[in-house]
Amino acid sequence: MSDRKGRKPSQMAGKAKQGMKDQSQRMERDADRLADDARRGMDRVGEGMRREGQQAKSDIDDRTKEMKRKLQHH
Repeated sequence: MSDRKGRKPSQMAGKAKQGMKDQSQRMERDADRLADDARRGMDRVGEGMRREGQQAKSDIDDRTKEMKRKLQHH
């Protein structure tokens, strides 16, 4: 037999249980973070598309006004 002193089996089980609990909490936080990042990414994409749409509408309005002005002067 060895003289080496180790942990009691209940200590080992408790340590393993705590390790699994910590790992599951980390995984849950990572999943939440991924979902938040994806939502923020989609918000940015949506905001960019909205901005582009507004700019296109503004450009069309400007062209319409310019064409009306040109037609009035002829």
